[in-house]
Amino acid sequence: MEKIFTVVDVPKEKKVNIGIYYLSGEADIRWNTVKGRLVWPEFTWSKFVDELRIKFYPVIVQRQKEKEFMELKMSGNMTVMQYTSKFKELSRFVPEFVSYERLKMRRFKEDLAFYI
Repeated sequence: MEKIFTVVDVPKEKKVNIGIYYLSGEADIRWNTVKGRLVWPEFTWSKFVDELRIKFYPVIVQRQKEKEFMELKMSGNMTVMQYTSKFKELSRFVPEFVSYERLKMRRFKEDLAFYI
């Protein structure tokens, strides 16, 4: 959805409603059980995603991914493309470490192989 929202240039105040519309299956059931306790208009896209992650990314999985991100280093047999892919994949679980482009780039560069 993030990709679609970027391409279509969806305004941030419309993201939650559009996201709700596209929920299906277990995600839709989850939404219907939690929507009554959420406060509008303070309920943002970020909070919407967090609510879904609570259900679909249990805390233990989130912590494991955070740890993986914190320990990620470009090893001797890893290509730059592999490192970049893994960095992007795991950075979703640690938004506080990659919230600013400058911090994200610093973190990325620090763990590249020394010779790079």
